[in-house]
Amino acid sequence: MPFVSLLRNKKFLLKFLSSMSQIRNILLIGKAGGGKSTLANVLSGTDKFVESISSVAETREIQTEEFELEVMLGENNNLKIKYRVIDTIGIGDTSLGPKEVLTEIAKACDILKDGLYQVFFVTGSKFTEEEIGAYNMLKRVIFDSHIVKYTTIVRTNFLEFENKDLCAEEKNKLINETPNLAELINLSNDIVYVDNPPMKGRYANMAKDTRDESRKRLILHLMGNCGNYLPVSLEKLYERIDEYKTKEELLEEKIDFWKKKFDSTTCSIS
Repeated sequence: MPFVSLLRNKKFLLKFLSSMSQIRNILLIGKAGGGKSTLANVLSGTDKFVESISSVAETREIQTEEFELEVMLGENNNLKIKYRVIDTIGIGDTSLGPKEVLTEIAKACDILKDGLYQVFFVTGSKFTEEEIGAYNMLKRVIFDSHIVKYTTIVRTNFLEFENKDLCAEEKNKLINETPNLAELINLSNDIVYVDNPPMKGRYANMAKDTRDESRKRLILHLMGNCGNYLPVSLEKLYERIDEYKTKEELLEEKIDFWKKKFDSTTCSIS
């Protein structure tokens, strides 16, 4: 369907057109049950992704959906842009270990061979140390430090998302309350605040209007943050995942090392 954007600024328009690719991949990552699948539906304008109504994640494997936007550049001069939303398994899924989660997310990289337009780091509330740690793990094992520039933090369930002052206030609060997040916020493509209420019950029509407004904000943000990130060599990706060790595994290795050292020392003394 046609989407009238604000692409009337010449400099902005040239930047937008210069970054065109066949399809723009948007990778969604975030905590299990944090609203990724709901955001995927809002972005794609579909109901293909199963939405969770609790903190329990529904997504157990990679899901994708493509959608197309028609941007009106002028009279009889429209531009069609294709996007692909990629919903991943949730960070912190208790049914899977860290390596299994990494392996599932890595499956999306087969889709990203032509590049990654944007990562949406989705959260429905305050960021936890677990989420930040998991993002850094993805950056280190699957991507590289450049991925931060192609990452947008998407804060869902923010009722006052249309109030710029409250959004700015919330952003400052995030930085002050979570120092480890400050660097990511400063290096990333900023934070987009949205609210995607469930489409059920007597307030379904009101919820749809709210979702539509959220979608407009997300689309305008995507159009204003052009770029195509090519992840580091994917050939050895699964090898890197296999070599990845959690803190617990590293601790166990140290304990095992010192135990063997102690045993060998005891044997030599006796």
